[in-house]
Amino acid sequence: MKLKIIILFLTLPILNFGQDFQLKEPNVTELKAELKKNNNTDDVVYVYLQRNYNQSSKKRNVKKYEYPDYSICAFEQSFENEITYSVEQCREAGGISTTLILPKSKKSNVIKWVEQIFKSSPMDIKHGWNKEKTNYGPTDNGVGCYYKIKETEKNTEIDMYCGC
Repeated sequence: MKLKIIILFLTLPILNFGQDFQLKEPNVTELKAELKKNNNTDDVVYVYLQRNYNQSSKKRNVKKYEYPDYSICAFEQSFENEITYSVEQCREAGGISTTLILPKSKKSNVIKWVEQIFKSSPMDIKHGWNKEKTNYGPTDNGVGCYYKIKETEKNTEIDMYCGC
């Protein structure tokens, strides 16, 4: 009997009992300053991750532009706490698509995080949530940033698109 109890306590941290992961709160002022310093060329989510989580992998699935500077236009990278970030902006004038895969998270915390990340980006377009609070984007459905929260059995995924 004692052995069963010991085994149970040893395996408890491994079991996922649902929505217990919470993203660190974005520091809107610092993120705005960092983006301004880099002429708003960085992705706010990547800047946030670099400031708040240790990288657990190098960039992988790297794609580069096919013109003069051949800079990176798409990649995937892992961070501590089993966070996966991927970005793609290789299309000419095609905007930026970002996906953030997190351990299962409380929806209310993810909603707050999306709102803070949006406030960190320099944009004067009115945004709002749909009725289910799964999609956040321009209230006129035009140019701007779109955030979509998807729940799976094990993860919470945030798909983001900013552009025309």
